Amino acid sequence: MHKDTGSTTAVGAAIYRAAHQLLDGSGLLLRDEVILKLLNKTAIEHILERKSDFFLPGSIAMRTHMVLRSRYAEDCLYEAYTRGVRQYLLLGAGVDTFAWRRPVWAKDLQIIEADESVSQANKLELLRVAGLAVPDYCSFVPVDLETDELTTVFAGSRLDRSRPVFVSCLGVLIYLQRETVSRIFRWLGGLPKGSEFVLTASQRRWNPWFLFSAAKVAAAGEPWLTYFTPGELDRELKDCGFSEVHWLSPEEAKERYWAHGGTLLPPPRNSSIVRAII
Repeated sequence: MHKDTGSTTAVGAAIYRAAHQLLDGSGLLLRDEVILKLLNKTAIEHILERKSDFFLPGSIAMRTHMVLRSRYAEDCLYEAYTRGVRQYLLLGAGVDTFAWRRPVWAKDLQIIEADESVSQANKLELLRVAGLAVPDYCSFVPVDLETDELTTVFAGSRLDRSRPVFVSCLGVLIYLQRETVSRIFRWLGGLPKGSEFVLTASQRRWNPWFLFSAAKVAAAGEPWLTYFTPGELDRELKDCGFSEVHWLSPEEAKERYWAHGGTLLPPPRNSSIVRAII
């Protein structure tokens, strides 16, 4: 994270989501017309002019991961909503657009986006240029996850810690110190029963694309710092108060999202998306 310019990787994730809208056929995993409005003309032209680059093996695998994690989180949110959860907290929201794509079923959902203040300012500018107002049901909470005490940060926000909360934290934890991640888990574990947490948890790998990507983000000033094995993550989340921990396997993802065809994206090869319930 660059304190003066915000997260470059969040912008990269937005470009992957936009590329999905433009390049991946009719059976999209995640329909996000709003992201096309937020990105400028130059970014859209870049995707279209360098289409072949987006179909390189590493790039297409990353795109699968980017859109699948959002789709799965939103599907889990819907299930939580049917159980009565009415609060959605996005930790490290980046350029997420759910609040502007809000489906009919989520009409009374309170959405709280938490992110570093500069990244939030950048997003608000993108929204202003696109002519998109922040809806009444969405609020922004500035936070530095590495240094801020979350109880204090959210004390004056719309988040009601006496009621269940659905929390997503996608593409964030890998950039944080290990001690910070543990502190976030402990805070989340103190939420009321029925709260839910969908996260991405990276496992260290040694293939060429992983090593290339790690070096690239490190050179951009946002190094990957925290990895988990499934056993480590399961134990820590349960120690923090979560009763269920479920990893989205490639087999389950394929059955849920690829059974009917349509998308040009391949299914994931690895498990990195996790659902945990208190």
